[in-house]
Amino acid sequence: MIRFSIDNPLITNLMLGVVALAGVLSWYAMPQEMFPLVQLDMVRVTTVFEGASPEEVEQQVTLPVEDAFDNMTDLDVMSSLSSEGQSTVTLKLKPGSNVDQFMRDARNKLDQITDLPEEAEEPELTRLETRFPVISLSLYGKVARGYLYRTADRVKRRLLALPGVASVGIAGDRDWELWVEVDPQVLAARRVSLQQLIAAVRDNLHDLPGGSIKAREGDILLRGKGVAPDPERVRQVAVRRNDEGGLLRLGELARVSLHLEEARTLGRFNGKPSVNLTVTKSADASTIVVADLVR
Repeated sequence: MIRFSIDNPLITNLMLGVVALAGVLSWYAMPQEMFPLVQLDMVRVTTVFEGASPEEVEQQVTLPVEDAFDNMTDLDVMSSLSSEGQSTVTLKLKPGSNVDQFMRDARNKLDQITDLPEEAEEPELTRLETRFPVISLSLYGKVARGYLYRTADRVKRRLLALPGVASVGIAGDRDWELWVEVDPQVLAARRVSLQQLIAAVRDNLHDLPGGSIKAREGDILLRGKGVAPDPERVRQVAVRRNDEGGLLRLGELARVSLHLEEARTLGRFNGKPSVNLTVTKSADASTIVVADLVR
């Protein structure tokens, strides 16, 4: 081999060039990941049941789903969360279990449930996985925090349009709340109960996206997921007919105002108020490419 290399330098150099070129091409073709996607031996079942209370979700959705999985041999631990309008059941498998086969069996179990409410959507079955943020951003300055949130929302929409971006989270993101502040004396004078007000609002706001209605301390709280409820529309909700035969509207009985919900987290950067965004890539995207696009 050594004699061949000495006698044929041109061929030897050509072979070295081919090997070097193959190495360079392999380097660029190799997936570059600092935090690769990790699939867990856990499965989640999510069922949406809009408008239902946590108690209704538990009794009518969560318990039937749990019963369906009760005797699965590969199941190690089962936990559940019943919240307003949604049931979440998390299944942890025994070590060494075949997750794909388990998911097929679980889907068959779900298809055999016959007593779920008609209003509930079909249960969604997903395998849990860990996704690490590709890059984090901070928006800060000597401005009101509300302005930062509005700016962060615009930045989020632009980032989601980039190829390879799966999700963008805003730390401390807040939903809109609409407060209906009720005077008990006014209700008593008009012979209207708080339950009548709640029923009137619920019946007239079917299209509140992902929203919820709660009564707290005698008042009514409406919350919209990312969409601000319209105060004027709520004021015009008819509660019942008044003594003269006309309509008695909510605005005559209560004060309606729009607010952002109380922040659960507050960020600061270099001593200034900040809003932080985290960007997560899709499974087949390159961490380096997505980070460069975000920058």
